[in-house]
Amino acid sequence: MRLTQQQLEAHLWGAANILRGKTAGQDYKNYILSLMFYKRLCDQWENEADDAIAILEHQQGRQFTEAQKAVFRARGEHRFSIPDGSRWGDVLAESVNLGEKLTQAMRAVSSANEELKGVFTVDWNQPAPDGSGKPLIPNEVVHALIQHFETYDLSNASVPSDILGRAYEYLIKQFADDAGAKAGEFFTPPEVVDTLVRILEPKPGDTIYDPTCGSGGMLVHAADFLRENNHHATSAQYFGQEMNWGNAAIGKINSVLHGLEATIAAGVSTITDPAFRDGEGKVRKFSLVLANFPFSDEFWWLKPEQQTDDKKKKDKLKKEVFGKDGYKDPFGRFGRGAAFKSPPAGYGDYAFILHILASLTDEGRAGVVCPQGVLFRGQPEVEEETGEFDDDGNPKFKRRKADDEHLIRKALLKSRVIDTVISLPLNVFYGAGVPACLLILKKQRPPERHDKVLLVYAARHFRELSNQNELRPQDVMRMLVHVQAYGDAAKVPGSVAKHSQYIREQINAREHDQIERIEAIYADYVTRLAKLETQVTEARAEFAKITGKTAKDKAEAALAKLEGQRDKTAAKVTERDEKIVEARRRADDDRNDVEQVGTELGVLYSDANELLRHARVVDIDEIEDNDFNLNIPRYVDTIEPEAKIDVNIAIKSLRQSENAVLDAESSLYRLLKMAGYDLKT
Repeated sequence: MRLTQQQLEAHLWGAANILRGKTAGQDYKNYILSLMFYKRLCDQWENEADDAIAILEHQQGRQFTEAQKAVFRARGEHRFSIPDGSRWGDVLAESVNLGEKLTQAMRAVSSANEELKGVFTVDWNQPAPDGSGKPLIPNEVVHALIQHFETYDLSNASVPSDILGRAYEYLIKQFADDAGAKAGEFFTPPEVVDTLVRILEPKPGDTIYDPTCGSGGMLVHAADFLRENNHHATSAQYFGQEMNWGNAAIGKINSVLHGLEATIAAGVSTITDPAFRDGEGKVRKFSLVLANFPFSDEFWWLKPEQQTDDKKKKDKLKKEVFGKDGYKDPFGRFGRGAAFKSPPAGYGDYAFILHILASLTDEGRAGVVCPQGVLFRGQPEVEEETGEFDDDGNPKFKRRKADDEHLIRKALLKSRVIDTVISLPLNVFYGAGVPACLLILKKQRPPERHDKVLLVYAARHFRELSNQNELRPQDVMRMLVHVQAYGDAAKVPGSVAKHSQYIREQINAREHDQIERIEAIYADYVTRLAKLETQVTEARAEFAKITGKTAKDKAEAALAKLEGQRDKTAAKVTERDEKIVEARRRADDDRNDVEQVGTELGVLYSDANELLRHARVVDIDEIEDNDFNLNIPRYVDTIEPEAKIDVNIAIKSLRQSENAVLDAESSLYRLLKMAGYDLKT
C-alpha cells in the first residue's frame, strides 16, 4: 500500500499522541523522530533484500527456499547495515523489556554505520526519576508505539523518500508548535529560510554551512532550491554544527531522509570549538553560510558543559577567557590581532556574526537571522561633561570610549561586507519576542553596490495567527523583489514575474496539501458517519415494526443513542468542511494578493516618496554621518500615515451626532415630565 503524504503525517502524529506526556518535557519529539527513522531503515533494508532476491531468482530461473533467502539477505548490498538481532522484526517479537531491546537495536545500527553516529541519542530504557527502578516510559507504552508503527511499511516501496522527507519536516513543525518558546532551539519558520535561500541562490559546487543548524532545515531548503533549478541535491556539499545532541540527531535524520549526505558535528559550541577547520587549525571557509543563531546569548564564551556551572565558577572562567582586549579567541576571528574587536561578554550576537564572516571564502555570501539590536546597540566615542569646572568656570569634559558592538558594526560597514538588512515583523519566531532582521553579507559585491547598503522595512506585512505571526508567500515576494531590484526600477517587472510564478505554485501546493491533510485527519469520521447513517436508517425501520410498549421504549432509547452518535460525528464532518472552505478562502486571498502585490511594487518604484516607506539604498557616507547606526527607521519612513479624512463625510457624521444628542434630550425631557417633574426652570 502506497501512502500519501497526508496519510503518513496523520500516522506519525498519531504516534506522538501516544507518547505525549510520558517523557520529560518536549523530549518526546526525539523519541518519535528516532523511532520513525529506525523503522524506515529496517523496512528499507528488508525491501532492498527482497528486490535483490527477486533479481537473483529471475536470473537463475528458480525460487529460493527460506533458508537460501536468509543467506542472500545477509550477503546483499544495502545503503545502511542493520546487524542481526537489531532489525524491526527482532524488536517486534519481544514482549517484555521493550525499551531496553529498542535502545540496544538502535545503538547497534548507529555503531554499524559511520554516517549514523549520533543519530539515536534517546534511551528508551531510561529509569524513572522516583528511584523505583521502573523505566520512565512503561513497557506497555513502548509496545503501543511499536504496534502503531507496525501498521505501515515505511520503505521506498510504500513511501518514496521525497514524501517521507516532507512528512518528517511536517512533524518537526508540529513539534515546534507544541514546544512553544523552546522551538526556537531547533526550528526556523520555513518562510524565513526560504527568503534567505532565494536571496543567496545556492548553486552547484557550493559548500553550504549552518553553524547552529538545529534540525537542519536551512540545509534542506538549500537542497530543495537546487532541485527546483534542475540540479541534484548532492551537486553542493552540506555542513552543520549543533551544540544540542538531540537537535543534532534530528538534523542528521533530516539530512539522510532528504539525500543530502550532510556532515553534521554535534555536542560542542561553534564559538568555543568550531568543528570545521583547515590544515592550519583555522576555521574552514565555505561559499555559502545560512544561520539562525541563539539571540543575545549571555554565555556564548562557555563550553556546553560549563553553562550549568554556578555564578562563582562562571565568573572565574570569565577571567580566564577574557583579557583586556576581550575574548581570547584561538581562531583569530575577533579580539587581539584580529580585524574586529571582541564582542561583549553579555551579548553573543556579534560573536556568531564574526564567526560566520571568518567562515566565508573570498567570494562567499551569508544570510543570517539576527536580533535588530545588532543594528544599533553600542555608542560611538563621545565627549561627556564631568560635572566639574576649570579655574575659568568652564565645564570639564572626558572622552568616553566607543562600545565594542559599535566598533564591530563600524568595521563591518567600512569593510563593505554588509549588503542588505531586512527588518521582519514581530513575533514570527518561536519564543523570540524581540524584533528580528535578516543580515545579508557578501565578501565580493558589484562595483555599483560597493559603497551602499539596502535597507528594507518588511515589518508591516504578515498574517496574524493566534499564537504568532506568519509571513505569507506574497510577503516573501515583496522582500525578494526589493533585494533583487536594489533600488533599480527597471529590474522590478522581471523580478515580479519570476517570483509571482513560483509563489502561485507554492500557494496551490499548500492549498492541496492542507485540504488533503484535513481530509486525512477527518477520514475516520467520514467513514463512521456513513456507517451510522445506515445503522440509524435500519434502526428506524425496525422501530416501526415494534408494537409492544416495553420493546418500543427500549428500541427508542437505542435509536436515540445512535442518532446522538451520528449527530456528533456529523458535527465533526461539518467541522472538516468548514476547515476546507477556510483553506480554500485563504489560498484564494493569497493568490489575489500576489497579483495585487506585483502591481503595487510596479507602482511603488515609480513613486520615490512612497518607496521610502518600504526600502532604500543608502550610501555609506550617510550611514557614517549617523555614527554607523543601522536602525532602519533612521533611513526608511516607518511611520504609518494617518488615514485621510473626507471633510464632507466628517461634517455629515458630526451633524448626525448632534441630531442624535438633541433627540436624546427631547426623549429625556418627555420622560421627566411624565414622571411629574416641573421642567420650567
